[in-house]
Amino acid sequence: MLKNGFGFMSKTKSISFIIPVYNRPDEIKELLKSFLVLKKNGWHYEIIIADDGSNPRLEGTVNAFKRNLPVEYFYKPNSGPGDTRNQAMKKAKGDYLVILDSDVVLPDDYMLKLQDFIEANPGIDMFGGPDTDLPSFDFFQKAVNLSMTSFLTTGGIRGKKQNLQRYVPRSFNMVLKREVFDRTGGFGNMHPGEDPEWVYRAWRKGFRTGFAPELKVYHKRRIDWKSFSRQITKFGITRCILNRLYPEAKSVVYWAPVLLVGFALLSIVSTFRFGIVALLPFGLYLLAVYLEFLWNVRRLVLALAALGVFAVQTWSYAKGFLTACIKFLFSAKPPDELFPELFFKTDEA
Repeated sequence: MLKNGFGFMSKTKSISFIIPVYNRPDEIKELLKSFLVLKKNGWHYEIIIADDGSNPRLEGTVNAFKRNLPVEYFYKPNSGPGDTRNQAMKKAKGDYLVILDSDVVLPDDYMLKLQDFIEANPGIDMFGGPDTDLPSFDFFQKAVNLSMTSFLTTGGIRGKKQNLQRYVPRSFNMVLKREVFDRTGGFGNMHPGEDPEWVYRAWRKGFRTGFAPELKVYHKRRIDWKSFSRQITKFGITRCILNRLYPEAKSVVYWAPVLLVGFALLSIVSTFRFGIVALLPFGLYLLAVYLEFLWNVRRLVLALAALGVFAVQTWSYAKGFLTACIKFLFSAKPPDELFPELFFKTDEA
């Protein structure tokens, strides 16, 4: 038997959890607490907390868990989440690298579900699981989760079990074989959008991706209406950038929010000629979305709030996407010159 990176004479698989953090001590504490109650499966694992320039540093928060968890901490100047994850992966010893956001909490069966998927899908090199909420999350967090995960909204296109080969794992819950990192170099310096950009490069190298429907995390997004709109606008911009950099990944699906906004505006304008009846098709769609929300949570007010979140989400994405596409139409500049605010500068950049 071979000696693995953790110092054990074993063929047992080893796991490295990679968690970047910036100024969020409470989140890291909550995430590490969830590790304390994980059901173990005999696999060796380590937790690497990469502090991306927090002030004050989070070393004390992390070190409080060292007695009970195999956790390591390191600090580096702020260079963005992609570069921070890359530096942590260089330090990692695991056969598999599990990348988590600092604002997630793990269910107690996470390691068991991870083992089940890896053993059932040895040919999958890079995969991810879904996110959901907990009863303890606040009202707005639940509304955002509902809007982003329901079938009739973005949840219907974020990846399904039958689309195993072309699923795009996201960095809040992403797993990969070490070989993927070694051969691709990891994340680029774009943010947001660094996770699909890496996946597209991995596809070009011949790696296979997959969706693990049972490998869920509880995603505690700490945002308000304003920051949510700003974040989704950036998502729209980066989608247009990705379409330009990786034309093979283009899909009509990414135009859906733009088409939906156009459909809404056309319906409103049509009322001047056809009256209120012109709003009926769009109204029926919104009713269907609301009823799905209501079915999922059984709470009238929460379902209504999620409908508001969905409206902000759709408008913000469409605005960002169209803005970027129009800029590219009239400029030959590369993305990092047109949108420098979305690209971190690193020592390698």
